[in-house]
Amino acid sequence: MALLPRGQPWPPIAPDVDFETIKEDLVQEIVTGNATIYGLNSRPSLVFKYQGTPREYELQKAAGDCAIQVRGRVLAQAGSNIYCYGFLMDRGLPINPLAPMTPQQRRDYVHQMVHQTELLHSKGIVHGDLKLGNMLIFGGIRFCDFADGRYVTEAEKKWAGNTTWYIESPNRHHRAEKLGCETVPPTKEDDLFGLGLSIWQLYTGKTPHEDLVWDSEALKTLGLNRQTVDVKQVKDDEVRNKIIELLRIGGAHIS
Repeated sequence: MALLPRGQPWPPIAPDVDFETIKEDLVQEIVTGNATIYGLNSRPSLVFKYQGTPREYELQKAAGDCAIQVRGRVLAQAGSNIYCYGFLMDRGLPINPLAPMTPQQRRDYVHQMVHQTELLHSKGIVHGDLKLGNMLIFGGIRFCDFADGRYVTEAEKKWAGNTTWYIESPNRHHRAEKLGCETVPPTKEDDLFGLGLSIWQLYTGKTPHEDLVWDSEALKTLGLNRQTVDVKQVKDDEVRNKIIELLRIGGAHIS
């Protein structure tokens, strides 16, 4: 939970809510590395992202129609301090690449994924963790989990996010290596590389580098060698060429 600056009104002003008013209504659904998703018994169309940060809330809100809509921060008071426990957002449906789909349905998803990424970038926002698991269906494809995002124009030193190892682009690995860092702030090009991997996963049903997902050193070596997934596993020529284009933007060498 994050301590908010002094001067926050209490009780919260809508759409923000007091955690005490919803805590008995929560049902745990998903636990991830940095957050827990709860459903609300009385409001099934919403979920509560526990440990979602004010920064993430701000970015997801600024993303507009590119993102699952946020519906207010969940706040708590302790003495004279006010904390953000997370936020409410619309409930989207995950994309299951193994579900039966027609070729046209998959292509429609690809077009939406590309369009939403371009639209997000036109708003001056880098998602920072663009992968299929962070794309949900809510009247079309929408992005979620902006915890690693940033504004394009802000100073890189302001970024305090992290990374998902298996979607890091070769260019990002090389920037980090040059600076002697474990990771560096994401760029639009890194998002496009993640988009390419997401489309590849949509068509193959496989997590990129699934045998190395937890091996950061092996993934780093892969990236520094500018290697990536086997694009030949995607049989649709047009889609495969789009994947190649996106992966090359991120620095991958594909023959």
